[in-house]
Amino acid sequence: MRPSGRLCLEVRTRMKAAVMRAVGEPLVIEDIPVPQIGPGEALVESCTSGICGTDLHILAGHGYVPRLPHILGHEPSGIVAEVASGVTNICPGDRIVPHLFFNCGRCYFCRIGRQQQCTELNGILGVLCPGAFAGYFKAPAANLFKLPNNVPSDEGGLIADAVVTSVHAVKRAQMQIGETAVIIGAGGIGQVLTQILTASGIKVIATARTPEKLGIAKRMGANLTLRTSDPETLSAIVEFTSGGAQCVFDCVGTAQSMRDAADYLMRGGRIIVIGEEPQFPQIDTIQIAQRELEIVGSRNGTRQDTVDAIRLVESGVVKPYIAARFPLEQINDAMNATRQGSLGRVVVVVKE
Repeated sequence: MRPSGRLCLEVRTRMKAAVMRAVGEPLVIEDIPVPQIGPGEALVESCTSGICGTDLHILAGHGYVPRLPHILGHEPSGIVAEVASGVTNICPGDRIVPHLFFNCGRCYFCRIGRQQQCTELNGILGVLCPGAFAGYFKAPAANLFKLPNNVPSDEGGLIADAVVTSVHAVKRAQMQIGETAVIIGAGGIGQVLTQILTASGIKVIATARTPEKLGIAKRMGANLTLRTSDPETLSAIVEFTSGGAQCVFDCVGTAQSMRDAADYLMRGGRIIVIGEEPQFPQIDTIQIAQRELEIVGSRNGTRQDTVDAIRLVESGVVKPYIAARFPLEQINDAMNATRQGSLGRVVVVVKE
């Protein structure tokens, strides 16, 4: 029996989950109890969840370090199964997508609407708290946003990270119509960035390692596509932009990509750092000072960014590219597909 005072659909007491037991080891499919919700929380039945670089970082033991055993999965869509008493923004049966950061609501950053910078975080879904590579996950009800009926679950789940991250990065860039942006890395986030920027009247140059990814970027609206390793890439960017781009979005985050980003910029240009790797940028302070370059970090997004991201997907401005879908039981194959450089997002299907 479920405790009284809650609204719920029929909920099972146990569920299948892909469990991380140790760093560097494959995930293990286990039968575990369904999480119990507390005040202000909701239980969500997982439908899908995308895989991104953060999942690979956690599995490799760098970046975020969750308490083990842990359940990954931070790009989910789902159906509300149960809500605590007093929850009014959602109800059982609603299709939802979450905002990932369980913020305190009290600190300076929460008060100014930058929830992902909260200094007293209660967790991050699928990163520091159990996520959606399981039959169910729980979250604060205030973090759940209704998914429009015309958005498929597999695309909807990508809103939580790939789309929200792109929306937030574009806002951080503060670009104007007619300006030019270079996107380093034409993967899941780079593809969404291309769609948002081109719809906003920004000219886009996309760079990637493979012609296949560049072909997708072209279909997404990129004005120019270039191989990252091509020695002519820099000169092509300088020629296209008549001296350098106003902004570079670094979706890779390596020392080399940051060095390339600085080379691609005009004087006074801005680098938006999205990709995260444990490497030090190869940009000297002479360049930064004399060329007045700006380096701006961009982390996921705010609750308002989630609202805006949902609208962009609902309206068709953004349509995330899904390269492959795997059932939960094949999650290690899905991780390997992502690790090997899939053409777009890989999605784990938990419930059809």
